[in-house]
This record gives sequence, C-alpha cells and structure tokens, in this order.
Amino acid sequence: MPKLKDFSWALVTGASSGIGEEFAFQLAQKKINLIIHGRNVERLEKIKEELSARGIMVRYFSADFSSKGGVESLIDFVERENIDVDLLINNAGFGHYGEFLSHDILFYKKMIETNIVALTELTYYFASKFVEKRRGGIINVASVAGYLPLPRFSVYAATKAFVYNFSMALWAELSKYNVHVLCLSPGTTKTRFFERINKTNVNGMPVEKVVRTALEAFEKDKPSVIPGFLNKLFVFTESLIPKKHLTKLVQKYF
Repeated sequence: MPKLKDFSWALVTGASSGIGEEFAFQLAQKKINLIIHGRNVERLEKIKEELSARGIMVRYFSADFSSKGGVESLIDFVERENIDVDLLINNAGFGHYGEFLSHDILFYKKMIETNIVALTELTYYFASKFVEKRRGGIINVASVAGYLPLPRFSVYAATKAFVYNFSMALWAELSKYNVHVLCLSPGTTKTRFFERINKTNVNGMPVEKVVRTALEAFEKDKPSVIPGFLNKLFVFTESLIPKKHLTKLVQKYF
C-alpha cells in the first residue's frame, strides 16, 4: 500500500479552518505540496502564505460545493494547473443542530450536495486517476455521528453514515490497485463546527490529535479510524443497544 512519503501533491477540501486546515499543515510538515480548497478566500490566502513559508508549493481554489458547478470548477482548476494529485482528503462538509423541520428543504439539499454528492464526485474523478497510475490515497472525513440515528442532527448524521459505508466499500475495491482508502470518524472536536450551530460550550478533542491519528492510521493501511478512547467506546456501546432505545437515549442527551 502507498505511504505518505510516496506522495508529491495532496488536495484538501474544506481547508480554510478546522480539520481540513490542520490536515494541510501536517502534510506540509511532511513536504507534500498542496491544493487547498474552501469558500473563504481571505482565509485561504493567509493559509497559503503560512504553508508556502515551509518550502512547499501551494495552490488554493475557492468553490461552494452546494452550488451547481462547484466540484467541476475545482476539477477544471486542477487540470489547468496540470497537477498530478496523489492524495485526496474529502473534508468539506457542514451540519445543523435542531429538529428536522426547523429548516427548509433547500438547506438540507445543500448539505447533501456538499457532504455526499461532492465527496462522491471528487472520489470518482481522482480514484479513476489513481487506479490508472496504480498509486494513490483517499481520506474521507465522516463522524461518529454516522454510526447511529441522531435526533437534532438527523440529516448530518445520515450523510456521515453514507461516507463511512461508501469509504469502507471503496477500501475493499481499490486496494488491489495500490490505492488506499481511509475513513476518519472523529467525535466532538475543537473546531468552528459547533460555533456555526450555536453551541459554544462543547468540549472536544484537539484538532491536531485528530489529524495525527488519521495520518498514522493511513500509514498503517487501516480502513477506518475513530480517534479517542471514549469515541471508540461510544461506537462499541452503540452496537450493543437496540436502535429504538439508543435513539431515545440520544434524544434526551441532546
């Protein structure tokens, strides 16, 4: 299986903050050149300056994956730049805290477009390239939320369940082509995610540890990784409790 030292270029989506930004910085430490994607151009420009100072090549591209043509514009950019990407990190995504009917359906369609459709399209495009050259890697960012029905996070959790199952299936399919797929499923992490859903009193794992755990798992050819003992325990316990009772318990917790 390929190792990070074999890679020259990585594409990181959702790299303007949080887990995606940290992936960019830890890959830069390994001297991997980067294409960083996000929606905030000012943030991307600032991150590019900081990363370039580490002696690597950096390109950035702003696109909204929930809008028509967002993914295609990023792919066109990569092709125009003639960059041979070796590692794809699908991190772009967003969530919402609240009951299902608290938002209109267009909001959820945008979430599905970003969390599922864009991830699938990018994976299809780059996996085809990786299979052709018999080398490459894909890290898809899911969540422990994808392991159970999650009231008040219903659509978000469902999108992450897709990411987990999709990634595991691809891991099995693509390994024979020397393409390694890893699914990262973090629990609560210290990022802007909870600020955006108006829950600022949430403790979480440092983003540095989440990303370091993911890259270590990738090097060990693992198909999936859940950072943190309590998160692993949560997922294990979930498998022991009937879904009906578990969903009610989770609803009371949130």
